[in-house]
Amino acid sequence: MTDREGSMPEQSSFFQRPVSGILGAVVLLLLWSFPAMAAMHLDVPARAARGDAIRVQVSGDGPARPVTVFWLEREHVMAAQPSGSGWQAEFLLPVPLDSSAKSLDLKTRTQDGQQAEARVALFDKKRPVQALRVDKKYVDPPAEVRERIRRDREKAGKALDNYSPERLWTAPFARPVPGSVSSKFGLKRVFNDQPRGVHRGLDLRGAEGTPILACADGRVVLADDLYFSGNAVYIDHGQGVFTSYLHMSRILVRPGDVVRRGQVIGKVGSTGRVTGPHLHLSLIVLGQAVDPEPLLEARPAARR
Repeated sequence: MTDREGSMPEQSSFFQRPVSGILGAVVLLLLWSFPAMAAMHLDVPARAARGDAIRVQVSGDGPARPVTVFWLEREHVMAAQPSGSGWQAEFLLPVPLDSSAKSLDLKTRTQDGQQAEARVALFDKKRPVQALRVDKKYVDPPAEVRERIRRDREKAGKALDNYSPERLWTAPFARPVPGSVSSKFGLKRVFNDQPRGVHRGLDLRGAEGTPILACADGRVVLADDLYFSGNAVYIDHGQGVFTSYLHMSRILVRPGDVVRRGQVIGKVGSTGRVTGPHLHLSLIVLGQAVDPEPLLEARPAARR
């Protein structure tokens, strides 16, 4: 038996070190082994009006990577572009005009697991009633044109089915004609004393023959004479963003044409269901018609 002074000295052992010291060593080892995950930044408005489109920007460090977006219970993949030392994705998302939700949730994710999310509160704009008088055949179409109307809707729907994954548009969009607004988006329409649906576009004043300019770069996906819309042009701007230009007197492009922002694509007219010459401009985002006005330039674009 040995006394205190003659006892064996304590030997240092890894297993006898404080637990906190061991955990610290493990954390340091992990930090050395794996690079830190780059931060992902999500820029989205806190509030949006029903019927508007919201403009979203997502950015991060490292190489450009696609961004998966979860919105309105659907999943979309948006392309990203290099930006400085990192990457950025910019896209539009629709807020349905008839949404009863108080807010909508947005979630984004990259292939390497980075995530960001936000909640957008919704509010209403004033949507007054607008009473108009038009030719009776556009309120109660005769039986012989109903098949044509069905085919027209089918054509328009097919034109919106596929879109370029690349973002071709830039905001704000070019103003297609210099005229002021004559009918706002979302008005409750009454034709010849008969209630109809809401106005899902923006009417801009213009004299017959006024040149109509493309709002952004894109590809023409439809150029045709439609019963209600008259001479109409639809353009794909990428990422599910389309514009349509209705009631033209002349169409100056064909399906498949690549157009540039500010290029003349037609002339103002009064074809289809109208009360007089004007341009009806629609903005469709991921299948939903939204208000173009907040995204338009205040002044007309330079013509190309």
